[in-house]
Amino acid sequence: MTRCALCPGVNTCVQPQGPSDADILFVGEAPGKDENKMGVPFIGKTGEEVNGHYLPLAGLQRDRVMFHNAISCLPVSAGGKLDPTRAKDQELLASCAETHLYPLIERMRPRVIVTLGAFAAAALNPDIQLDLQHGLPTTSPWGPVFPMYHPALGLHSPKQMLYIRTDWMRLKRYLKGTLVQPRDGFLEPDYAEVTDPEELMAIPSTGPLAMDTEVKRGGDPFCLTYSHRPGTGRLIRADRQDVLRAFQRELARRRGPLLFHNWLFDRPVTRAMGLTLLDASVIDTMVRVFHLGNLPQGLKALALRELGMVMQDFDDLVTPYSRQLVLTYYLDAHTGDHTWTKPEEQLRREPSGAWKLYKPQSMGTKLKRFFTDLRRNPAKDVFTMWDNWEDHHAEIELVCGPWPGKCITHAPFEQVLHYACRDADATLRLYGLLERMRRQVRRAPQEKWRDVA
Repeated sequence: MTRCALCPGVNTCVQPQGPSDADILFVGEAPGKDENKMGVPFIGKTGEEVNGHYLPLAGLQRDRVMFHNAISCLPVSAGGKLDPTRAKDQELLASCAETHLYPLIERMRPRVIVTLGAFAAAALNPDIQLDLQHGLPTTSPWGPVFPMYHPALGLHSPKQMLYIRTDWMRLKRYLKGTLVQPRDGFLEPDYAEVTDPEELMAIPSTGPLAMDTEVKRGGDPFCLTYSHRPGTGRLIRADRQDVLRAFQRELARRRGPLLFHNWLFDRPVTRAMGLTLLDASVIDTMVRVFHLGNLPQGLKALALRELGMVMQDFDDLVTPYSRQLVLTYYLDAHTGDHTWTKPEEQLRREPSGAWKLYKPQSMGTKLKRFFTDLRRNPAKDVFTMWDNWEDHHAEIELVCGPWPGKCITHAPFEQVLHYACRDADATLRLYGLLERMRRQVRRAPQEKWRDVA
């Protein structure tokens, strides 16, 4: 079997296994030790799980489908592990897939490609986020893709096995054309800021009221959002004490449940805003999800998988704006008139036991090196550099002021408004579904709670 240009050439190049006319192609990440020894993909303990447990859940048989890997030979890295974020592994993936996987797909033209693991998903579509999209069919340049966790995950982390089982059952419905995917019923949501306390009178005294909070860098409150009707959300800024006092009065007359997703985080934030919410009146939807056991606890993953709602990640919101502020901060530190103190030399003991004189670099030298590296690599992570300079934080901030870091206040308010209101909106929409699922706990297997709800 021809090896790719970057193949280390050390281990067996494992060939695909299955009938050439199969219309389903399973793609794993890379061979393990058993596969390397026998030259066959998906054997050993993982293969036994696939053949005897997972394939039957999908209504499939091993001899009717094709199995292959994104990388055809056992990786030479420690433990044979792959990291989708590591440049060398990405380069090897591209090289091996171009040589083996993609030509196989072009010859087979499968009806669906089932990727097993994050690395396999990256080979077909780098935009797949497995923690969000496992068990949800998507597209790729090579046709439909059904991404799933790797079956070995259930062996190493038994609590993940329920997710894996559920996805294989979803695959069965997908192949039959009966898989129902949620769709966002509110593509143009009504999100707005509350500027007049009288607007709060529209909140009904009964029914669930979902809330969420956002904080600034450092933990000070930025806003509170709420939603009492699906597809809507309202934002109250933390400095609008007049509106918050009116909101507290509305809460006092309510008889319906108050919803938060992760009340342990929001509780001190609401207190800092001057609000008093009785713990007994709060329902934490994250706790409800934890008790159900078959759903992700993160709100964004829940909203996508159960409601079809696409929600923005905090880093995606603030990073483009915070990055520029951080770069300006570093530039001021580098080009200013301040002379950085040269650290004292230190004696350090080497692993051999010998003593060596260590000469630490000054902050000025580190800043100069940073901008040299930045010119070579404009995509350099400017935030992790601050962590690397931990010994100089006090010195820099004494001269340049507080480090800006990542903060919600850096993003334009209109974008923040949509981002923040969406959390409360999603929490409200999820509540009804979770309640219906909770009523099925003793009536149906966990894998079917979503279907019967």
